[in-house]
Amino acid sequence: MRILVINCHSDNRGDEAAVHAMVDEISVAHPEVEIILAIRGAGTKYPNMPSNVKMIHQFMPISFKAKVAHRIAVLTDGKISISLNERVLISEISKSDIILHAPGGPSIGDTYYSDESTYLAIYDLLIAMHKPYMFYAPSMGPFQREERNSWRKKILEHSEAIVLRDPISEKYVRSIVPNKKVSSTLDSAFQHDVNTEQNQEKLNQYIDLKRFLEKHEKCVGVTITDLQWHPVYSKDPAIAKNVRDIFHEFFSSITKIGYGVVFIPQLYGNANDYDLMCKFCCDTNDYFIVTANDGRYDAYFQQYLVGQLYAVIGMRYHSNIFSAKMGTPFISISYEQKMKGFMEKMDLVEYCIDLQNLSKDVLKNRFEYLVKQYDEYKKFLCNKHTFMKTEAHKTTDILETILEREDTVI
Repeated sequence: MRILVINCHSDNRGDEAAVHAMVDEISVAHPEVEIILAIRGAGTKYPNMPSNVKMIHQFMPISFKAKVAHRIAVLTDGKISISLNERVLISEISKSDIILHAPGGPSIGDTYYSDESTYLAIYDLLIAMHKPYMFYAPSMGPFQREERNSWRKKILEHSEAIVLRDPISEKYVRSIVPNKKVSSTLDSAFQHDVNTEQNQEKLNQYIDLKRFLEKHEKCVGVTITDLQWHPVYSKDPAIAKNVRDIFHEFFSSITKIGYGVVFIPQLYGNANDYDLMCKFCCDTNDYFIVTANDGRYDAYFQQYLVGQLYAVIGMRYHSNIFSAKMGTPFISISYEQKMKGFMEKMDLVEYCIDLQNLSKDVLKNRFEYLVKQYDEYKKFLCNKHTFMKTEAHKTTDILETILEREDTVI
């Protein structure tokens, strides 16, 4: 069996975590499976993938020449392509039993409108080649820019299954394909447990980090972003300044009372956020930045590390998913529906701060509330572990149903 996964994002520990867990669980069900990951852009390939995984760089119709090549490929049902890069993709599509849209952010929808067409265009090719495909628990929407909704609708309706990782995305999708079955599960990263023995050994070898954790009785993990990369929030410079001012004061206040601050970069390679975190690191006694580019300290290691921390303040979505998975109390700062939707589904909205409401007092008060409710919060997350794992695994279960159906048809 061969499975092709398209629209995989590179250089991002969060997307890496979701994809890696997907790979691991599919491989458990089908030990003989070959999985091909099509990585968008020219970023770093995912580290530490099992031997049954192959990675290619995905063709994306961005330039005029690439768009012409893609149009020819679609019109000829994939038989003719003037782009070598697209021919590689077409070859993998032809040999695959099913194609999966990788678990990730709302790349289909208004938020990333300028890039959305490069995500959607590949589905025109899949439809032309009569290949089955499934949306494997991404986020999607909103769809208020109606000029593209007929294209979105066609692609969604041709899919074998639409599985989304948050209820807000589910609501958005139901609004444009009301007659299509839509399922809502949880983020793919939840479905595969972390190898604690292996990652404890990695932590033992990461001497500086291990010493920092031992030196501080309580460490707070942090993922921070100034959102200068975001297509919406980057247009307002006041947001970046607000983030800087709020977090500088917050970190100063908690380190004065003994907490250690551990920055956990989610981006590596060309788009790393290590450099941004360096701007918040005031000293080496109470602040530590985890290395960004070393493949040994991958997404599974980050999850294990989060499990060793007292709490997490997460602006990056997956740092909060890691916290929930590992039973570490956290405060999420939501700038897209993927985070808000998860917190609503888990009845954790009291620990979620909308970006528009973020202030020094709000963050301070919410952290104090977390400390006050700490034992109860931690117990709640630990009790929910099996639910979160099972709920996330439903995406793989749905894939299994499709594969069985395809075998029957054959």
